[in-house]
Amino acid sequence: LPAPEEAVAMPTMKRVVIIGGGPSAKHCAEKLVGAKNLQVTIVSANKFVEWPLAMPVCLVKPELHDKAISPNFDTFKVKGVEYKFGPVTSVDVSAQTVTYTADGKDEAVPYDALIVATGFGMPLVYPALGTSLADRKAEVLKVGAAIKAASTVVVSGGGPVGLELAGNIRVQYPDKKVVLVSRSKIIAGNPEKTQNTVMGVLKSMNIDLVTGDISGAPEEFSLEAGSLTAGNEKVSYDVFLPMYSRGPNTAFLKGAPELLDARGAIKVNESLQSTGRGQIFAVGVGDNKVAFIGFAKLDAQWKDVTNNVKAYLEGKELKKHKEGMPGMTHPPVVVVGNSMNGKGAWAGIDCSVLPAPLKCCCCCGMGGFPFCPPPCCWPCCHPCCVGYCGGKPEGAGPSAFVGPMAFKTAGLHFKGIGEAPKQQTM
Repeated sequence: LPAPEEAVAMPTMKRVVIIGGGPSAKHCAEKLVGAKNLQVTIVSANKFVEWPLAMPVCLVKPELHDKAISPNFDTFKVKGVEYKFGPVTSVDVSAQTVTYTADGKDEAVPYDALIVATGFGMPLVYPALGTSLADRKAEVLKVGAAIKAASTVVVSGGGPVGLELAGNIRVQYPDKKVVLVSRSKIIAGNPEKTQNTVMGVLKSMNIDLVTGDISGAPEEFSLEAGSLTAGNEKVSYDVFLPMYSRGPNTAFLKGAPELLDARGAIKVNESLQSTGRGQIFAVGVGDNKVAFIGFAKLDAQWKDVTNNVKAYLEGKELKKHKEGMPGMTHPPVVVVGNSMNGKGAWAGIDCSVLPAPLKCCCCCGMGGFPFCPPPCCWPCCHPCCVGYCGGKPEGAGPSAFVGPMAFKTAGLHFKGIGEAPKQQTM
């Protein structure tokens, strides 16, 4: 009789769980799903995708909100990836499980490697964790209506989002009182020259800037009248909109406080791997030094992290992370309102920190019209998007470029942006 064949050992599937519902989580999944012997799961708090870059426009013009949403899972999902929907409540780093809440019940997902790509908290710019699409749309409509009805709107936060929202309110409602309050300098990460230019723009647009320690301000947004103190000045408002980062969305790791720094960022090594638990990696929420958080930097992080996750699971040496576009030391674009056509709004492009090919598009900071960008690009980017010939790349031209791009860039990352919701079947 022939000898029985020996059983062939099947390779063990390794489980990679990604927490997050934004572009970093999605692109990490894309880079991992094709790897052999990997089971990739995304745990996302919400069942829809909303594009945050468009939200400073949508809060003022809620009728545009649908253009910033991908509502259909079958369209925006990454093929081959398992999805779990619900807010993550905890991570058991000893048992290596992620617990999330779905339909009022806690569910646990085991992992061999965990990628945290949850982004930063910012009220209104991001939907609440676990909210439904209907509730989110109602919230944006309510805020838009309150802004429209208000006499005085206070925007708190002197960073890029606060500046853009304050400018959008001014452009849409020229007669309202708009106040921007900031604890310190506006756009503190940008050069002083840019800060001074923007302060002049705020003055010309009749947006009051009040700086100094802030007290009496609500923790969340408020659509009811109130007041706060900024510096030594009392500021009254009908609507209060906080537009500053609340830090990384890592509250679910508080059960392992040794993994986090004082800001809530994950302590990582040069490979973006947790220093406390080697199975955990961070994209955008680590304590690694980076000039700013933006796609120019995140792109390199999700590439390096996914490569290191595969190396870790294979028992290979991890590689050091290299910052994306290291010459980009601060955000290259500052927006004080975008009216979609540039009228009444302002934006500036700092060409000095752009990669060489993009510098050519603005003639190294001296504007590029009529041939930079070339005419073939005009249908997408407006012929004066980097200013007028011989002039600085700032003003109405860049603003007209930035407005539509706040929506168009979503399509570079997610399918189905702007689709109508499909009727759900049981």
